[in-house]
Amino acid sequence: MGITFVGIGLGPRRHITEAAIESIKAADMVFLDTYTGTLPNETVEFLRTISRHLILADRYLLEDGVGFVLTEATKKDVVIAVQGDPFIATTHISIMLEAHKRGIACKVISGISSYSVAASLSGLQAYKFGRAVTLPIEGNIEHVKSVYKSISENMSRGLHTLVFLDTKDGGLTIPVALGRLRELESTLRKGLVADDRLVIALARLGYEDGLIRAGRVAELVTASFPEPPHMLIFPGKLHFLEREALIRLLGAPRECVEAYEPVGYEVDKVRRYIDACERVLSKLGSSAKETKINEVLSIAKSYLDDSKFFLKSGDLFDSLAAISYCEGLLDTLRIMGYVEFDWKP
Repeated sequence: MGITFVGIGLGPRRHITEAAIESIKAADMVFLDTYTGTLPNETVEFLRTISRHLILADRYLLEDGVGFVLTEATKKDVVIAVQGDPFIATTHISIMLEAHKRGIACKVISGISSYSVAASLSGLQAYKFGRAVTLPIEGNIEHVKSVYKSISENMSRGLHTLVFLDTKDGGLTIPVALGRLRELESTLRKGLVADDRLVIALARLGYEDGLIRAGRVAELVTASFPEPPHMLIFPGKLHFLEREALIRLLGAPRECVEAYEPVGYEVDKVRRYIDACERVLSKLGSSAKETKINEVLSIAKSYLDDSKFFLKSGDLFDSLAAISYCEGLLDTLRIMGYVEFDWKP
């Protein structure tokens, strides 16, 4: 008696592990999750042939109606079979927590997840991915704004963003998803989904007709792809090896990759320099003993003000130049022993 959460891989039958097959065969009941992912008919039919009792579980059964599943698990060996890995979707960890509260034994058979496969095949370094997000198939503008904001926040920290595209009702396609984000771009104007923005498109990972392609938004929004499931990756700060992988392995235009920088990353770097200089100048004030030193501090303060003005005006280059002069003057005074401070807060 109890529940075994079984990951059945990317979709095609060949990705189902031996451990997963053995667990499904041994179970009295198998609840096959049909809403957090899509499975080809051949996979579903294969599971029917090895399962004693296969139930196609929709969202209601695995959320509001999960009491039935848990009750069965107190009397029988139950499997909840999930595409990918069982706990990438939050629904299933909720079920496990409730099972533990009721004293129901739980086991896990992990599976291949598109989450890790996408990072692995993208040519990007997996540890540099930030928070992943899902773009739903419904056209709710607030959902699109939330995804846009998450991509922007990741980029500001130099991190890559994996965007899952909803698989409901046939699945959201890459061109439609980019089209929705572009509509928002026309309002927010951050350059996040500008025509020349570098994006990675991933379609049907694990299938024979799977496709991974990197290119400009303007090119991918009109490109042809095999049917869903689809995903997108918005790169953050790129290492030189990542740049080379995108060009050589994923076919990205070299000039696009070489010119690429994440939106907001350098802006945030300049803001950090400004904050540090402002903190030091505030601490030093005009407390220096010599008039000449106070004059230098006044000049440094002028450069700080210039940098803040340029940044507000969108002139990143001049803002960085001005704050560099400010930082240089302060460091010179510190090295010569005229003032004491620490750059760390």
